[in-house]
Amino acid sequence: MDKSLPGFTDRERQPTTSSSCSRSFFSRLVAWFATAVWRTRVDWRDKRPLLIRATAHLTVVILALTAIVLSGVAVHVPQIAARGSSDSNAISSAVTDHSADEATSLSGSVAATNVRQSRSTDADTITRQAVLHTTFPDRPRAEVVTYTVKEGDNISTIAYQHDLLPETIVWSNREAIQDAPWLIQPGLQLFILPVDGVYHTVSAGETVAGIASEYDVEPSAIYNQWNDLEEGDELFEGQLLVIPGGVGWDITWNPPQPEPTQSGYGYRYSASSVNAPSANNWFILPTGHTLVSGWYFRDPRNPGHIGLDYKCRLGDPLYAADNGAVTIAGWHGGYGILVEVDHGNGFITRYGHLSQLLVGGGQAVRQGDVIGYCGNTGWSTGPHLHYEIRKNGVPQDPMAYQP
Repeated sequence: MDKSLPGFTDRERQPTTSSSCSRSFFSRLVAWFATAVWRTRVDWRDKRPLLIRATAHLTVVILALTAIVLSGVAVHVPQIAARGSSDSNAISSAVTDHSADEATSLSGSVAATNVRQSRSTDADTITRQAVLHTTFPDRPRAEVVTYTVKEGDNISTIAYQHDLLPETIVWSNREAIQDAPWLIQPGLQLFILPVDGVYHTVSAGETVAGIASEYDVEPSAIYNQWNDLEEGDELFEGQLLVIPGGVGWDITWNPPQPEPTQSGYGYRYSASSVNAPSANNWFILPTGHTLVSGWYFRDPRNPGHIGLDYKCRLGDPLYAADNGAVTIAGWHGGYGILVEVDHGNGFITRYGHLSQLLVGGGQAVRQGDVIGYCGNTGWSTGPHLHYEIRKNGVPQDPMAYQP
């Protein structure tokens, strides 16, 4: 192009660069801004209300966004620690996906909920501490249990093991102990009540009111968690009842004063010191017959009974069931006048309620020897023989050994 053409200057004929373009754009922007400011000044009175409203709305938006940011910092951070990053991401996405107004409402409710949960979590963390030793409240057992007497046991030690009074052990086992607690032997099984009181075996014709009066308790005490009994139910013979707080009979804790015999003094004599004949290992009938007048062994009407009540008339002779040594001869609690014979083979026999003795402690006897006479002494309601067989201390059913 000819450089002499009119309308072209030297600057316009030079190539256009990026810097010159930028300066040109900036110049036009400044000119536009100055013109806008000038126009605003010219008609300020007309545009002022519009600008005030715009400024107010902008302020509200800025405050809302500020509240969202602050609530996210103060509340969501603890929730991340307590619930994990997944919950935090879910809340953050819910806030950012809504408009400013919806976000404001959502953030307010979420913030309030999370603050309450955060405070609850913090309180639990502080107050709920591990309990190293759990304490269980003392509760009575749900049922009556049995205990087998061991070597070295006595009534007091058994009661202590089960947190009961010694009287409760005796009152719960009258048939087995026969009011002679010093005679218990290893192998004997005893009822153990869940609470202190009396274990009563119902006899024919007894009533709840009568039993309660006998043991000095209210009738309501008999309707308890251990007895299968409700008000209005009739009692039956042989029913076993736990009487909590019941008071039984007076107990003699010590053996009777020993009486002199040909072998010395004592309520129980050692069979090993007696020159007795060896046992035949079979038994004869102690009354000479098989008639029974009272309770059988473990009679359903009296489950605690561990002997057999043979029929006999007052003064009838009673016989040693086998060879052996007399280890007891005298008065012993509920047995009345008692004879015990150790046969030297693990078996002993007992003869209770006698009216008169013909043997003494420490004396040897042979099978069939008369050891005394039928009586009604001790815990007895009429003349009969209470007969027991024990093997290594464990009561046996005498009928199983009848000839």
